[in-house]
Amino acid sequence: MKKILFIGIALAMFASNAKALENEPEEGFTYMGLFGMNISKLQNSGYDAKVGAMMGARVDYVLPKAHGTYLTAGLDWTMKGGKTSVWTMEEVKGSMKYALHYFEIPIRVGFRYNLLENLGFYGELGPYFAIGVGGKHRLSVDQDGEAANEIEDAGTYKAFKNTTDLDRLTFQRWDAGIGFRIGAEYNEHYNLMFGCDWGLADMYRDKLRDAFYNASGGLVSLPKVKNFNFSITFGYRF
Repeated sequence: MKKILFIGIALAMFASNAKALENEPEEGFTYMGLFGMNISKLQNSGYDAKVGAMMGARVDYVLPKAHGTYLTAGLDWTMKGGKTSVWTMEEVKGSMKYALHYFEIPIRVGFRYNLLENLGFYGELGPYFAIGVGGKHRLSVDQDGEAANEIEDAGTYKAFKNTTDLDRLTFQRWDAGIGFRIGAEYNEHYNLMFGCDWGLADMYRDKLRDAFYNASGGLVSLPKVKNFNFSITFGYRF
């Protein structure tokens, strides 16, 4: 009875492996357009998560005789940042928000497994490199009038401006980190993906950090602020 059981298990494993080989993705290049939603946060900044958008393109290369292993690279336009609620000194309720726009290049290694002929699953891991191309820190208050406009103007500025003004904490443009993505593809075209990216670069410039430290008499330093992003993305493979 045990021999029959072992033979049955072996046959099931063989059939499963044969089916997987039958459905292996074809080697070569494919291309994908994608769009989706970000939920991003500036870690160690005191700002909460913020929702943004992203869109981009990918090129994938399935390696020959590698059983579903592939390389992928792309170019994305992506919105990151953070937001928080505040009370101003004049006891006016409002909110502050960093809206950061990046061009981003992800480079990853992945593995794909086709469960069925028309349904595949994949995961990938690798670094990304990004440059900030625009963005603002915006203060909004729940009040109308000239005084409210002055408060908003004082707290609204370009997020990537190179300055040592300690009333306007801005960021450097360059960012880099590591990320992963998991996804499913239907009918060799339609993709649903979930991903996370962890920034590794300190977003404050050294000279702004030094100015803050000196202004505090050497008592307080700026925290190391880094990007974090979770994404939900839809893609179409060509």
